[in-house]
Amino acid sequence: MKKKPLSIQKKAGILSVSITMVIVVCLILLNVIMAVLTEKYPLKLDLTSNKVFQLSQDSIDYLAGLEKPVHITIMNTRESFLRGGDYFAQAVSVIEQYTKYNPNITLEYEDLMANPAYLQNNSELELSIDDILIQSGEKTEKLTAYDIFNVEASYYGGRITSSKAEQAMTVAIMNVTEESKIKIAFLEGHGESGQEGLEALLQKNGFETVKASLLTEGIPEDAAIAVLSAPRRDITEEEAAALDHFLENGGAYGKYVYCFGSLEQGELPHLEKWLAKWGLAFGEGAVAETNRRNTITDNIFFGTASFDDTVLTGKMASEEIPITVPYSRPIQFLFTDNLGYTTKTLLSYSEDAGIIDEQTQGLGDMVQQGPIPVAGMSTLQKDGMTSGVLLFGSSMMADSGLFSSGSLSNADYFLSSFNILAERENAFSVAPKTLGGGFLAINPIQILLWGVFLALLLPLSVLFTGLYFWMRRRKR
Repeated sequence: MKKKPLSIQKKAGILSVSITMVIVVCLILLNVIMAVLTEKYPLKLDLTSNKVFQLSQDSIDYLAGLEKPVHITIMNTRESFLRGGDYFAQAVSVIEQYTKYNPNITLEYEDLMANPAYLQNNSELELSIDDILIQSGEKTEKLTAYDIFNVEASYYGGRITSSKAEQAMTVAIMNVTEESKIKIAFLEGHGESGQEGLEALLQKNGFETVKASLLTEGIPEDAAIAVLSAPRRDITEEEAAALDHFLENGGAYGKYVYCFGSLEQGELPHLEKWLAKWGLAFGEGAVAETNRRNTITDNIFFGTASFDDTVLTGKMASEEIPITVPYSRPIQFLFTDNLGYTTKTLLSYSEDAGIIDEQTQGLGDMVQQGPIPVAGMSTLQKDGMTSGVLLFGSSMMADSGLFSSGSLSNADYFLSSFNILAERENAFSVAPKTLGGGFLAINPIQILLWGVFLALLLPLSVLFTGLYFWMRRRKR
């Protein structure tokens, strides 16, 4: 019996089924091949706009020249560490890349619950779960969650706002592999305050900090910078001479003094006289910011400052992140240029700022209108060498709480300035990385306007638009 030829519809159906089967087989084969490749060569694609899961080129370049062995230990299992949340997953992704870019770097996960002997053998490190150890030779650096994340404290507890895992890890590796560190001297003996945050920040970022007394041993000759933080008692003429001796550096210069003020300071005639030689002075009263767009938590004494001079911001990750100088005294300049001394403004409050003193009854009675300097610098040049004095209106700008905020650049600014003035070669800075959409920096008035728009105007506009088209269709 002669078979009937296949109809066009059946031929098309067979062809369609054949093509589908071929495509399915190809997809299965491709999936198997990719599974084998990813098992042997882990493949990751970071589609985030700011590459939060990747190392920056600066870190990659530094790792390319690292020759010393470095061992990283995370005090948890990988699975348990990842259960900490998205930011912990981002930290793991970043940390694991260090071994990818340098074979001298190794990584292991240590389960402290399963191996309590590890805690006993390293009791001096006071380890906790999720801590990270970076070791090279006899040097060890410990990082906690507060070191790799910016945490915002509130009444209900802490909340991670951004990650600084790469910054913390790369700096920690530098700390355990570099032979020598730049020394910073913190002066004491005059009731200084507010220097703990700055001291801890510098230590965490590869500087060596020491305490020094102007009256006894003086400032160490090998210190690059001295810090005098909000002294409540005046210095003596001998101590002023010791500051001059440090800055002159035997004619080599190249030294700097950071001096911070405080609203709690009284009269300090010898310190004021010494600063006046450099063309700098603390003004009376407190700087207030009347433009709410430039305030934090709607506090007129807690304003954000502008960068008037960018000499010290060159090693910052970003100048777009605001900096604050809260509860600041105004900075005055007694001259611009005089006998080799040159002064300039570093930071200032806006044109809407003013000064509130004991005579001020309200914002309308403010003594002076802005812009008002809240940080200044004076330099002395001789034979091509430079020394200088930096004057800041408030020691509170170096508070550890501000340093831990990912929405402020206070920590980044000080690290940049110390790195530049100390002429540090391996200076490193990476902007904190935020997962998701980040934060919208708006003031209370803008919050109200956005609330009215989103809760009232936008729904009403949608409603009226719908009614308009509905009525037009009814008339047809």
